[in-house]
Amino acid sequence: MFVEAYKRLSLRLFGGIAKATMQSFESLRPHLKGASINILLNAWVSMMYLTVVIVYVVSLAVMLSVSVLLALDLIMTVYYVVFVPVLAASFSFVIFYIYPMQREDSIRKSIEANLPFALIHMDSVSSSGIPPEFMFDLLSRLKEYGDISREAGMVMRNIKTFGMSSIAAIDDVAERTPSPEFKQVLTGISSTISKGGNLSGYLKEMSDKSLFDYRMKREKYSKTLGTLSDIYTAVMIAAPLMMLSVLVMMNVIGGNVFGMSIPDVINAMAYIGVPMINILFIAFIHVTHPGI
Repeated sequence: MFVEAYKRLSLRLFGGIAKATMQSFESLRPHLKGASINILLNAWVSMMYLTVVIVYVVSLAVMLSVSVLLALDLIMTVYYVVFVPVLAASFSFVIFYIYPMQREDSIRKSIEANLPFALIHMDSVSSSGIPPEFMFDLLSRLKEYGDISREAGMVMRNIKTFGMSSIAAIDDVAERTPSPEFKQVLTGISSTISKGGNLSGYLKEMSDKSLFDYRMKREKYSKTLGTLSDIYTAVMIAAPLMMLSVLVMMNVIGGNVFGMSIPDVINAMAYIGVPMINILFIAFIHVTHPGI
């Protein structure tokens, strides 16, 4: 309810501006579809503009209040009032822009991680002679398959709610899914049904292929993790210890580093440098994780 009300308000206030600048955001259209965000591009851009304005106004009010309460001097007041609201508004714009891409990528990883096991299940169901629509209906009820269950539910929604045929319903979901592998499977299922082929044989072939690819991805990622582990040991354990030893020796001899005293450098390295590198390393692993 809140999303619908927010969308209507956004369209009322910024629909015209969003329509005028739509060309700049055309690249978002396929990502909205792939992320299963059931909001038109014009409405999404309008919501983006409204959010940016709200964040800017709220940040500006907060910074003005803080400046008055803390009795900041003119330079600091100008700095906080001018730059902080702009940064906050820019951050909200970036979040709105990249969210569909991140959600789409998350759905793709979830589908491809569960696809081998879902295909095995679909093969066993199909081999019993159950019609394809019942196979998707059963799959949609098994939530352990993640976004594959949701995609199967969309097939059933197309059939039951929109009155589509099984082939049309499957083709529609195949066009929307962000996973090329699952799209290939759905297209193959649709083609096999339309041509009266052996659906169980096709699913058996695809499940074997998908399971082989899954094992290869796991093996490849395990080797990558081994390399990253060696890098982590060298960069995060050996290097800081060596730097700490050098800094301790320098502290005995005397001197500074880039105008900072040796104790300050040690504290900066311990409380800022090492934690930041750890955070970046964890973020890198999270981004590169194939979702298997």
